[in-house]
Amino acid sequence: MPPTIEEVRSILPPDWHDHSITVEEVLWGPISPADARAAGAPFASSSILLRPCSSVAPDLRARVLAEVPLDVIPSGDDTVASFVARLSSSSFLEDSHVQKSGCLKKRVRLNATSYAQPRRRSWSVQVGEQYTDDDGDVVSTLMSYTAFGRVAEDWEAHLMPRPVFDLGVVLWRIAFRFLTTESQVHPPTACQLLLYYRIFGGRMGRHRDNYNTQQMRDVVGGKRSRASLVEGTPMGREANSQSPNTCVLIWTEGDADMTFSLSFPPTTAWGSTNFEAGRDKYVTHPVFSTRLGAGTLLVFTPEDDLFFCHEAYFSKEGQSQDHRMAFVFRWLSAERTFRVDTGKMKPKRSEVLGHT
Repeated sequence: MPPTIEEVRSILPPDWHDHSITVEEVLWGPISPADARAAGAPFASSSILLRPCSSVAPDLRARVLAEVPLDVIPSGDDTVASFVARLSSSSFLEDSHVQKSGCLKKRVRLNATSYAQPRRRSWSVQVGEQYTDDDGDVVSTLMSYTAFGRVAEDWEAHLMPRPVFDLGVVLWRIAFRFLTTESQVHPPTACQLLLYYRIFGGRMGRHRDNYNTQQMRDVVGGKRSRASLVEGTPMGREANSQSPNTCVLIWTEGDADMTFSLSFPPTTAWGSTNFEAGRDKYVTHPVFSTRLGAGTLLVFTPEDDLFFCHEAYFSKEGQSQDHRMAFVFRWLSAERTFRVDTGKMKPKRSEVLGHT
């Protein structure tokens, strides 16, 4: 049986006296106010990078990796052209359309390009039983992540494999004491696999997940509270699909590390923070950077998503077949209908009719 929303909500928080939940090492974070000021940042950060001990069993990691087909992993014989050809025909990866390089109005199939963006696969716990709709399609109700900059026609979700769900529960237990109260209620409800490839110069550009720069300015200026920021990003068609004030758990696998960096508004010549600066002017600092490698768990907090931008990239050294898999676990609140065969979202009737 696939994991369900009822199963998620029935899982009890870990016992503080459970000695099977251990953390071998805290690799990075949080950044104190004093260290932040010394780096020129106006905010401290609360995210943290952990290296779990034996709490993540090797056989569980193997079962999770078995859910990723080998044809989406580069080999030493691959060229850019051969790997693009293979990914272009993949039925595992989401068939997303992204802005064509140098042209904001045209979109191309991401899997048919060598663009640096990560390729994706989205999974969700089951919210409603499968049924056949009026179009004759077998569909299911799943959680939907309304990612910034992606058109609704490309949103996909598939039933979460049991090993991926089990990993999410284990990571939730490990990270429990570092989570917000909202994330401590139950384990995450969705996971998005992000695949980064060095052969494509893989990277995640500077961005915020669930907020935008104006919202940060409004909170800093006292015009709004962070709790009120539920309307979503400007390009989104709906409110944020991630449950308010929840964290993100990012588990890394693969054979290459990536640098993860938080960035912040620059300082003016007069020593004050220039909150009006665009994110392209934001500053990075070694104190706010760390390495995400296989077997590490990043607990990314909603505060850091608002007050900082974040990005990830490979170093210049390495082999062309190097790759990183990021299993990104979230607590989602948006429920949508998806086709079981393709994973594609079925639009709401109002969207089909063009109504608001």
